[in-house]
Amino acid sequence: MRSIRHILFIAVTGCALLANGQHTPLTSQYLFNGLLINPAYAGSRDALTANITHRQQWVGFDGAPVTQVMSLHSPVGRTKMGLGMVLYNDHIGVSNETGLFGNFAYRIRFPHGKLSFGIGGGFSVLRADWSQVALQDNNDGSFAGTTSAALRPNFSGGAYYYTKTWYVGASMPFALVHSYDLSGNGYDLTQERFDMQPMLTGGYVIQMNDDIKLKPTALARYRLDSGPQGDLSCNAIYKDKIWAGLSYRTGDALIGMVEVLPTPQWRFGYAYDLGLSAIRPYHNGSHELMLQYEFGYRIRVRDPRYF
Repeated sequence: MRSIRHILFIAVTGCALLANGQHTPLTSQYLFNGLLINPAYAGSRDALTANITHRQQWVGFDGAPVTQVMSLHSPVGRTKMGLGMVLYNDHIGVSNETGLFGNFAYRIRFPHGKLSFGIGGGFSVLRADWSQVALQDNNDGSFAGTTSAALRPNFSGGAYYYTKTWYVGASMPFALVHSYDLSGNGYDLTQERFDMQPMLTGGYVIQMNDDIKLKPTALARYRLDSGPQGDLSCNAIYKDKIWAGLSYRTGDALIGMVEVLPTPQWRFGYAYDLGLSAIRPYHNGSHELMLQYEFGYRIRVRDPRYF
């Protein structure tokens, strides 16, 4: 058992270190932190909104991903602009990636909704201690030495249309692709596009009765090297204070989540992923905690926000 887990750890680490480009930090509660996947989301909640998420993936698995994400976004006064920031830290195996990205959105008002266009830009810093990877061939130059503070700039783009009851969005979280130079010179831009992940999202709020609403949502993303992947989710909302839902990520996990809103400004969330992939026997699922607060919030009795 231990040897199998050790082999899987090397495979996960190797993929994290040698794959082209960057990956979008995986969270199960991205529905409540849209800025993570679409810069056009900036300012859409009409309040200064702060969100902190901590994710412990594949508990009990050596070298499993651990991710922290902090986002902050707000409309700019009474203008049509929104600004946002995302700071994340992603630890996988022997590598650690930290990224900081700023976001700008311009919103156009329509009779029943708003259309937002967004761009983002920033950089990530990758550090990796390759010497910690156990090898059969200790002279393998692909894993020699360390990667010390490899800087990788990037930018994103997206569009987002939303009303009181439904939304749809399209985005490219990372538009540049980087590849690692095995000679140890760090990361360089490449013309390969296999690691790019265009995304489509959408959701709708259904009023069941005075107390209960349903919110089905979907996310589809596509990678040339691994094909399409989708998330299908549905949340039940009780009196706009308690959310409980299930989500299915194709070929990966079944997710249960619950969110509690003790006041209109605070949101506490927890999600548990039951793994469905080939490594399921070697871990105990994934846990995720989320905390969100909205500053300067004007209580919208007739217009609560569901996304």
